[in-house]
Amino acid sequence: MDFDWISTDGKLVLIEKAVRTVPYGFLGVLFAVYMNQLAFDAFVIGIVLTITVFSSALYTFTVSLIADRVGRRRTLIFFALMDFVAGSLLFLSTAWWAPVMAGIVGNMTVGAGEVGPFLSLEQAILPKTCDSKHRTLTFSIYNLVGYGSSSVGALLAGLPQYLGTEPAAYRPLFLGYLVSGLAGALLYSKLSRGVELEAGAKKQKRAVLSEKSKPVVQRLAALFAVDSFGGGFIGQSIISYYFYERFALNLSSLGLIFSATQIVTAISFLAAERIARRIGLVNTMVFSHIPSNIFLTAIPFAPSAAGAVALLLCRHSLSQMDVPTRQSYVMAVVEESDRTPAAGFTNVSRSIAQSFSPSLAGYAIANLWMGTPFVAAGTLKLAYDLTLYGSFRKTKPPEESAAEP
Repeated sequence: MDFDWISTDGKLVLIEKAVRTVPYGFLGVLFAVYMNQLAFDAFVIGIVLTITVFSSALYTFTVSLIADRVGRRRTLIFFALMDFVAGSLLFLSTAWWAPVMAGIVGNMTVGAGEVGPFLSLEQAILPKTCDSKHRTLTFSIYNLVGYGSSSVGALLAGLPQYLGTEPAAYRPLFLGYLVSGLAGALLYSKLSRGVELEAGAKKQKRAVLSEKSKPVVQRLAALFAVDSFGGGFIGQSIISYYFYERFALNLSSLGLIFSATQIVTAISFLAAERIARRIGLVNTMVFSHIPSNIFLTAIPFAPSAAGAVALLLCRHSLSQMDVPTRQSYVMAVVEESDRTPAAGFTNVSRSIAQSFSPSLAGYAIANLWMGTPFVAAGTLKLAYDLTLYGSFRKTKPPEESAAEP
């Protein structure tokens, strides 16, 4: 594929996305299992995952307010170094407090897709690295790189199984997480001034969001919160724990399963861009999401591991097609000076809503039925799909409005 449409800054963002999401791939699979080996029970694991997601939401909210003033490049370097600190904590100690502190300090992703300050800032930067014609394609490539790299990380999650049964067997992977933080800081330092908000727009801007963008962002943030609250019930760490407990799958098997889901997801991003060109961004978001949530709800009713994995793969072949289209849509319907806060507020609403779900999922698994998180997630996400379509099917990005007769 020819990448002439994207600037050097865009290519640096894509490279760093790959470097960052390889560790996120194995952390999403093994983090809950690692805590289980440290004698955490299901409810406490859910609490720690909630703290991890909530801290990421707090960072994202802070970024929304100050990143354009402090500088996007400086902010990205800072959070890359925070990942370095989190990796160091996990690498140096097997005490119970190490994963708790790492979850607070770092920005590790414990779900299927990335959340946090990196996503919001890169989402604001990417439209400046290409023209509007290639915006959705750029976001599709961005997410393809992330999920493809995450699939490699998921394969690596089986490594501790061959190094021993002790928690120390996880250290080589935690070292990789540590190194990725340093590499990320180096890559971000090479970004040009072109990634920053223009000086003129910075001086003119008084409010965090303009009056024109505010109602759109508020409605989208509220809807995305519902979707993400549902998604928090079935984060990758929760699904990994479910398969580990119900079907007694080992880390190698889990790594292969989640690597396959990431590959299937990555392929779907290119299809999403082509479909969006034909039927529009909102239609692609909704009509790919509805069948994926039906597959999701059916997973706990599968009688065997093979059936559950097949349903999971069917779900992932559709479930994330709304990600690049959603990111492209948000950036298209707000002004350029509103892109960082718009990305931040819509992402932070997702992160905050998602932060409550893992503890509820952990409680449900421990005290109710193991399949409860899947049914709860599917129901909430279907409600989101229908409401999103009803609210935004007539609010089109500029290129779609211009194409209409």
